[in-house]
Amino acid sequence: GTLVEAEVEKIRVRHEASEAFQKELEAESTPDLEIGTLLDYNNNPTAAPRDLIDGVLKDNSLLIVLGPSSSGKSTNALTMLHSLLTGEPWLGQRADQLDGSVGVVSYDMDASMLFDWMHNWPNVDPSRISVVNAHKRGNPLGVPAMRAQIVSAWKAAQVEVIVIDSFSASFFGHDQNDAAATMSHYRDLQSFAHDCGARALIVIAHSQMNDPNTVRGSKVHHDVADSILSVTGVNQDPRKLHMAKYREAIGQTQMGDCIITAPDAVTHLVGLDYGAMSLAGMALPPSAAAQAFQPLPETNEDPKVEESDEEGDL
Repeated sequence: GTLVEAEVEKIRVRHEASEAFQKELEAESTPDLEIGTLLDYNNNPTAAPRDLIDGVLKDNSLLIVLGPSSSGKSTNALTMLHSLLTGEPWLGQRADQLDGSVGVVSYDMDASMLFDWMHNWPNVDPSRISVVNAHKRGNPLGVPAMRAQIVSAWKAAQVEVIVIDSFSASFFGHDQNDAAATMSHYRDLQSFAHDCGARALIVIAHSQMNDPNTVRGSKVHHDVADSILSVTGVNQDPRKLHMAKYREAIGQTQMGDCIITAPDAVTHLVGLDYGAMSLAGMALPPSAAAQAFQPLPETNEDPKVEESDEEGDL
């Protein structure tokens, strides 16, 4: 009886310790309490978080970019960064131009490959792009001294948007199907972004084999995300984008489904495939609709043909 009682006591202690730790996590992720009435709002209306990229990425938010392997998740996330740095539209969607910088924690790809992918970006100051090389180098965010060094450097560089590539490679917990472990990791990533002073966090994740709109592992992914962008299509299949989740506020509209081009052979940026979208019956964004069709030349003029060195590499 004594041994059983001792074992029960151990279990009880572990359970109480787990609950105490969970409360600490809740406290860390809930720094401020907001409570009010409709009258308070009517007297002082508070605007909803604005979109950094219309219909896709909100200010002070978490965006998950998901899809199967080799579908172009990282390429689309990086193209977002280019639009945020330049203020150029992202696939026809208006994008804010950041005053600061962007940062990438790259677990899935060596930093040299990532820099090579971005080095021909037009109209971008290269000093505004910072990459932490975590590929086959353990978990720098899990080492307090390294994490503090990254936070210090990125705060100094005024990093406003952070990309984590990818969730699974950055997850060092015991089970990605465990809801508590997954939630804890997201809270840690969001805490890291907050400490850096970032306005938005983009996390790249792998989709389930039979459902491209669902993240592999726990359903917590869908609960914590403010927006989810699904990327489908591998090999020679068309690359289709779909907003699997987006929280619309008054005056905001979710981005519609679209088909994108292969990355440009020089810049590696992607754009809308107007022809494929038209054939698929997809609506073009207003900013892109005028570019979908080129006027025919006059009968007495030779058609102008522009040479291009683009290739269809994916």
